[in-house]
Amino acid sequence: MEIHFEDPQLVLSSFTAERPEPLELEYQPTEGLGWDCVFVTAEGGDVSSLRADLYSDPTVESAEYLGSIGEDHRFKVLISGGVPLVPPETTRLGVRLISIQYDQNSWHVQMHLPVHSALHRVQSHYHDQNITFRVKRLHVARETDIGAETVLLPGQREALVVAYQNGYFDVPRTESQSEIANRLGISKSGVSQRIRRAISRLVEATLAP
Repeated sequence: MEIHFEDPQLVLSSFTAERPEPLELEYQPTEGLGWDCVFVTAEGGDVSSLRADLYSDPTVESAEYLGSIGEDHRFKVLISGGVPLVPPETTRLGVRLISIQYDQNSWHVQMHLPVHSALHRVQSHYHDQNITFRVKRLHVARETDIGAETVLLPGQREALVVAYQNGYFDVPRTESQSEIANRLGISKSGVSQRIRRAISRLVEATLAP
């Protein structure tokens, strides 16, 4: 299932409101911290400014800079308020989080739900907090499905479509990343990362066992 939503009650709402660039969020088992610890990867920007913006978010208790790969900056963030993006009991329910990303003013959460009752619990989590959400995609997986859970985010799809339509993938290439960036109104590195991530997700959907 993929759902889209945005609400000022949610965690990191102040931080996301200041950022037009995409970001990714993931939870990892962290001893003693549970769902209060998240790992945030922000695309673009200055590390000092990103850290300051994280600390200014009222739902953030602390933010530790972990390192960068290109223009992707990764932080370990402790949350101390706000409505969680997913129900804290997802592990007990058997829900598997596939991806949590923020792009084009909305959170995009992909998850695998093992049973129908888990869907009702996820929906109740948002309804109970009066958060409006939209189910973008609800897919019943079958054994014959390949990569049914993998979809492109809007920004990734837009970059891929514009690049394809304007000859970026032609041989020889007829348009550069800089020209694609001008068409999209984003940085050259932003184009590179969106195309790379989009291709990675498509390859995963096609080749995953």
